[in-house]
Amino acid sequence: MKGLRVAGVTTLEGANHYLETEFLPWVNGTLAVVPANPDDAHRRLEKQHDLAAILSHVEKRRVNTDYTFSLDAKTYRIARPDIGAGLRGAYIRVEQRRDGSVAACFGGRYLKVEQCELRPKVTPPPPAPTTAPRKPAQKSAWNQNFDLKKGPKVWLAAQGSGAKREEP
Repeated sequence: MKGLRVAGVTTLEGANHYLETEFLPWVNGTLAVVPANPDDAHRRLEKQHDLAAILSHVEKRRVNTDYTFSLDAKTYRIARPDIGAGLRGAYIRVEQRRDGSVAACFGGRYLKVEQCELRPKVTPPPPAPTTAPRKPAQKSAWNQNFDLKKGPKVWLAAQGSGAKREEP
């Protein structure tokens, strides 16, 4: 803030003192306005308002063919009783709640989800040793005496082949 710099404030205590004695009185005296209607406009939450859903981080996720979806490198599966028509391959609303839980919504109803346990990585067995080492294949000699620089020009080769030029 420019006011802190102009006042020469360099410590946290000095900044708090500046805010209480100079800045807040200026804000309240200059920028504050009296409301046109003094009635409180806040409303109570109604039954249809779900505060946990409102305050959650929401993402769209696609349901896999095995009724799972991934979120933050974790895999979640939808419980069997909640599996219905149109769910496979559909996009669902996934909410990360403030308490750390995860909720999924599809078609206006919430689905029960549970985190899948991590599968241990399976390492493939080492390849079986072969009985005898294979010999490398011999190189082909089809282009042994082939050199583009020594060959005839294309137009000369075409003349000697007996090909006739087609008239348009």
